[in-house]
Amino acid sequence: MKYDVDYKIIMLFGVIFFSIILLPLVLNRAAKNHHGGFFEKYYLADRSVSGIVLAITLMSTYGSASTFLGGPGVAYKLGYGWVLLAVIQVVTGYFVLLVLAKKFKAAAQKINAITISEYLKNRYKSKVVAYLSTLAMIVFLIAAMSAQWVGGAKLLAAFMGINYKTGIVIISIIIIFCVVFGGLKNILITDMIQGLIMIFSTIILLYSVISYGGGIENITNNLLNINEKILTPFGANGSLTPSYVSSFWVLVGVGVIGIPQIAINSMLYKNKRSLKQSIIIGSIVIFIVMFGVHLIGVMARGVFPDIKDYDSVIPIITLKVLPWYLAALVLAAPMAAIITTVNAQFLLISSALIKDVLFSTKVIKEKIVGRKIPIFVYSINILVIILIMFISMRPPSLIVNVNLFAFGGLESTFLWPILLGLYWKGAEKYGAISSILVGLTSYIVFKNIYVIKVIEPVVISLMLSLIVFVFVSSIKRKKI
Repeated sequence: MKYDVDYKIIMLFGVIFFSIILLPLVLNRAAKNHHGGFFEKYYLADRSVSGIVLAITLMSTYGSASTFLGGPGVAYKLGYGWVLLAVIQVVTGYFVLLVLAKKFKAAAQKINAITISEYLKNRYKSKVVAYLSTLAMIVFLIAAMSAQWVGGAKLLAAFMGINYKTGIVIISIIIIFCVVFGGLKNILITDMIQGLIMIFSTIILLYSVISYGGGIENITNNLLNINEKILTPFGANGSLTPSYVSSFWVLVGVGVIGIPQIAINSMLYKNKRSLKQSIIIGSIVIFIVMFGVHLIGVMARGVFPDIKDYDSVIPIITLKVLPWYLAALVLAAPMAAIITTVNAQFLLISSALIKDVLFSTKVIKEKIVGRKIPIFVYSINILVIILIMFISMRPPSLIVNVNLFAFGGLESTFLWPILLGLYWKGAEKYGAISSILVGLTSYIVFKNIYVIKVIEPVVISLMLSLIVFVFVSSIKRKKI
């Protein structure tokens, strides 16, 4: 589907994003006072985030290129079954905060842990656990971030008329200014603004697509004429079986506790009142966005049945159904989702690489002190950005596949070491090491070598890693 480049949209889009990038930098320079050191401020925002900000941030962190580009694209292809599959994510914020928040924050503060790996190292008294988790985090988060780069480049190419590689370079520049120099306090301001844009854009685009298509009844009739299976919970090709959907809910529901960038948010709240606010508000805003964007994907099939690039469904229909000034704002939503997700993922890679790896060496710790620390951190951050930029130059077929692969890998690594470490006194280091190795190995094997399609392979990996964790921990405790 072809469309002309509208420079008014490009200019307004540029103004919106230029403002979003500059505002946090200005506010950060104005707010000089903080009670923590550089790492505490840069990576955890002094652990004093309000409930509303945390709720919006949780939603905007969880929302990504997969949510706004890949997800609606799959919904366009498969139909209402994918919407049913996606809405389980509504409980994610509630579940993560309810299970992790109080215990995780208390445990991390007690040892002054800045990163997930620091917490695991202290909890299990094991450098091996810390190094394994750090390595897995870096590998899978780089994969997840490359999916965001791809999504951003495809979005820019879709409405700016530029080629994909130019889009990758532009995205890299935006992320350098938005993420690298600001730290978490900057990111929280950015996430809050972009989260509100995501909510508004979802509502306005859903309404506009339905109106443009002549109402839900007319769109439904069109979908029936295309393929009546689009309206069933099993998908247009029958691939969404009950076993697959229920296992997928583990991946995007319960298993999300094991995703580090989501888990780390649970230790940022200011007080109990903020925690309660974030649980309630977070559930509402996640519902609006997750349900809305995937429903838009299905509705778009009944209005524009000839879209071939599924990852570009949202930008294509936005340019078709909205006036230019609203199109610029709505197109900022997927970009907002991309930037906010990259924000969270990037800080985790940065903290793991710098705090857990480089600053654990004697040479770095002794030579990089005082004012050298921020310069060192910013330099490493820029190098990581450049690395991901080159990795992203060759795009995958579907963004959502890369994102879900990274999700599964992170969950296989972190879910049981974090959860059992908090709630089971019997959890010990050899159990954690065995769990990580079995979980990661089995996930990679069942996802890429002996491929299992009946259910999400992460379910098998989590079951195996749990059994191994409990068995090995129990055996070791009996020997003590």
